[in-house]
Amino acid sequence: MQRLLELLLGLDKGFLGREGDFAVRFAPQWPGQQSIGAGTWNFLLALAALLLVIYIYRREGRSRRSRITLAVLRGLLLAFVLILLNRPILTLGQSRIEPSVLAIMVDDSISMKIPDGGAGPNGGPLSRLQAAVQLLDGDQRQLLRDLAREHDIRLYRFDADAQPIGEFHQSADQSQTGHDASADLSKSLSQLTPQGQRTQVIGSIATILNDLQGQRLAGVVVLTDGRETPREPIASAIESLKNRGVKIFPIPVGTDQPPRNIEVQSVSVQDSAFKGDYVNVKATIRASGYEADHPVQLILKDKTTGQPLLRADGSPVRETIQLPNDQPVEAELQFKPTQAGTLDLVVEAETQPGELDDQDNLRLAQIAVLDAKIAVLYVDGYPRWDYRYIKNEMIRDKTVDISCLLTSADPNFAQEGDRPIRRFPESIGEMLDYDVVLFGDVDPRQFSDAQLQLISEFVSKKGGGFGMVAGPRWSPQAWHNTAIEPLLPVSIARVEESDSVNIAQGFRPVLTRQGAASSIFRFFADRQVNEQFLKDSWQPLFWYCHGITVKPGVGEVYAEHPTDTGPDGRKAPILVLGRFGAGRTMFSAIDDSWRWRYYTGESIFDTYWVQQLRYLARGKKLGQRRLTLTSSRPSYELGERVRIDLRILDPQLLQQLPDQIRVEIQDDKGQIVRQENLMRQEGQMDLYAGSWTADHTGRFTLHLPAIAGGIDAKELPIQVVVPRLELSTPQVDLTLLGRLASETMGQTVQLSQARAQLPTIITSAAKIIPVEASQPLWNAPLAMALFVLLITAEWILRKMYGML
Repeated sequence: MQRLLELLLGLDKGFLGREGDFAVRFAPQWPGQQSIGAGTWNFLLALAALLLVIYIYRREGRSRRSRITLAVLRGLLLAFVLILLNRPILTLGQSRIEPSVLAIMVDDSISMKIPDGGAGPNGGPLSRLQAAVQLLDGDQRQLLRDLAREHDIRLYRFDADAQPIGEFHQSADQSQTGHDASADLSKSLSQLTPQGQRTQVIGSIATILNDLQGQRLAGVVVLTDGRETPREPIASAIESLKNRGVKIFPIPVGTDQPPRNIEVQSVSVQDSAFKGDYVNVKATIRASGYEADHPVQLILKDKTTGQPLLRADGSPVRETIQLPNDQPVEAELQFKPTQAGTLDLVVEAETQPGELDDQDNLRLAQIAVLDAKIAVLYVDGYPRWDYRYIKNEMIRDKTVDISCLLTSADPNFAQEGDRPIRRFPESIGEMLDYDVVLFGDVDPRQFSDAQLQLISEFVSKKGGGFGMVAGPRWSPQAWHNTAIEPLLPVSIARVEESDSVNIAQGFRPVLTRQGAASSIFRFFADRQVNEQFLKDSWQPLFWYCHGITVKPGVGEVYAEHPTDTGPDGRKAPILVLGRFGAGRTMFSAIDDSWRWRYYTGESIFDTYWVQQLRYLARGKKLGQRRLTLTSSRPSYELGERVRIDLRILDPQLLQQLPDQIRVEIQDDKGQIVRQENLMRQEGQMDLYAGSWTADHTGRFTLHLPAIAGGIDAKELPIQVVVPRLELSTPQVDLTLLGRLASETMGQTVQLSQARAQLPTIITSAAKIIPVEASQPLWNAPLAMALFVLLITAEWILRKMYGML
C-alpha cells in the first residue's frame, strides 16, 4: 500500500518509510514574486477564478440546481489548478548529530623513559610513558569509557610529529556491538616505546588540528613532559593555536627537578701504541641532579675479559673523581699494555642508585698495540751534540735498532749503530729495511735526486716515517725546492739564518693541547707531577729555527715558543707532527735537546725521542697488518649514520678480494642483529666502506670474517646511545604547558587528578544539524489524474444537462 501511494505521488521508493516529520509546503515561482509577493498573485488569481465562475453561472439558462452544481465543480477545478501552480512539495524533516571529538596525545620521545612518573602497582618507579599509559589504560580503561560517553576519542602518539594510533567511538562500546573497542586502544598503548629522538609539542598539536579539521573538536589532551627538543620560538606558534579556537588540556608527566644521572660523554685515545708504552685515556664525565663534588669511581677495563687494565705498578686502573653539578669534567686513566694486538677499551663510571640511564655510564674505544722493534736510519751532517746523545740513547734502547750515517766522516770511518751501514740506501728494497728515516743538520748535496725520491716514495706509499731535526747549517733551509720539502709538515720558504752560539736567554717550550695529550711529553705517570716538571724543572733550551710556519691541514703543533712569533703571527712552532700520504712526518726546530739528558737524566731524553720515533713508525707498523678496520667514531647517537671503513694495505691481498665484503653486527649477547655489505669505493680501490642508520641503542660488535688465507677475523666495537639532546635537560617544562593551556582557554590537569577531572571539565562539542528532504507533488501522477477527473466530470455534467 505504501509503495502504491509513493507511485501515485511520484515519490522515491521508501520515502514514506523514513523516520521524521512529514509536511506539505509550497514553492511558487511567480513572475515578479520578489517584488509583489506570492500572496498577491494567489489573491488575484483566486479572485479571477471566482469572477469567472460567477460570470458563467449567470449566463447559463438552466435550472438553479444544475448551475450551482457546475459552479462548485468549476470552482474546485480552478482551485486545484491554483494549488498546482503554487508547486506543492512534500518535505521530510530529520536531524543529524555531529559528534564531539576529543584528541588525546601521548608523548613517546626518549625523555619519556625517565623513571619519575610515580610509583607503579608493585611499588617500583614508573617511567613517564608508563605513567601516561596507566592513566589511559588502568582501571579497565575507565577514563576512556567516561570520556567516550560525550566524545569520540582519537588517540595519537607523537615525538617530532603526531601519528594516529586508534579510535574509540560512543557507538563502539561493547554493550552495543559486542566488541570492546577500548581493548584495541589498550593494545596500541602497550606497544608504545620511548624512542623518539626529538619532541615538538606545538608542531604535533598543529598536525592533529589539521587532521581533525572540520570536526567538532572539544579539545586536545596532551600527556607529555613538555620538553621541546630542539627548542624553537613558540610565541607565533602558540598564537596560531589560539586562533584555531581549540582548548588544550596539558597533563604534565614527570617532575620539574633535574633527574640524577652520571654520563661518560666521550673517550679519546690514540689509535695505536707500542707494548710497554704509557697510554693515556681521556674521558669526559658529566653529572646531573647530584650535590656538588659528588664522588664517582672510573674504571678502565678490557672489553674482552671484563677485567680492569693495569697501571705501570700493576694496580688496577681506577680513579675517583669529584663531579661538580652539571659541569663536564675530564679525567685521565693511564695504563701500560702488556700484550700486542687490538685492544678494546671500556671506560665505565660506577652506577649510582636511582640513575636516569645506566646505559650511558660507559664508553668504548679501540687501540692497536704494536710489539716490534723500530728500525731507524739516522743521518746527520756532523757530530754535533744532539747527534751524539740521540745516537747513544737509541743504541742503548732495546726497542730500537738504529743505523747511523755521518756524512762528514771519512770514507773508511766505521759508522755506528746496532746495524752499521756504509752508504745511504739506493733502492726501495733497501729503504724498506727501516721504519723511520731521521735527518739531522745534513747537506742535501750528499744525496742524489733518485735517493731523495726514494724517501718520498718510502713515506707516501709505504707508510714509512720521516723526521728532520733542525740545525744552523743546512736543515731545513737548504732543503727548499727539493723532493724532501713536500714531506715536511712545515713551510720552510721564509726560514731565517740565526747564530747558535751567542744566545744568553733560554726558554722552555709550551705544549699545545695536542702536545699535552700525547705521550711524547709524558715523562711521569702522575699528570700533576708531569705538568709541574714541564713548568718549573724542564731544562731551558736556547737555539731554535726561526721563520718556519705550519702547513695548514698537514701539520699539528705539539710545542711552541712561549713568546716569539713566526711569520704568520702565531707562536713560533718548536715541534710539529704531520702526515704525508700513508706515512707520518715530524719536524723539530731545536738542536739542543741533549741538555735534557745532560742536566735531567736519561728517562726524560729517552721518552722524548723514543715516543717521537714510535709515532713516525706507526704508519709502517700498522701497514704490516695487511688491513685496517675502523669506524668514523666509536660511539653514535640513535638515528645517526654509522660509517665503517676497511682499508686493504697489502696489494696482493687487494687483488684477491671481490667488490663487496659482508660483515655482521652482533649485540652484546652475541646475536646477529643485521648484516651489511662493505663496497669497494670508486677511485680508491684499496678502500671498502659501508654505512647504515643506528636504529637501536646498545653495545654492538662488528664482525669481519676471515676474508683470505692468513687473515684472521676482525672485530670492532660500536656503541649506540640515546641522543643527548632529549636527555640534556629532561625536567618537565611547566612554563610551556601552562602557557599552552592559558592561551587556548584550556586547563592544566595534574596527572594524579586527571581521571576525576577530565570528564567534567571537557564539555561536549556535539551539535544537532537539521536535515530536510523534499519531493515535488505538483507533477505527480495523482495530480494529473485529479485534474483529468475534475475536468471530465464538468464535461459530463454539461452533457447531461444539455448544455453542449
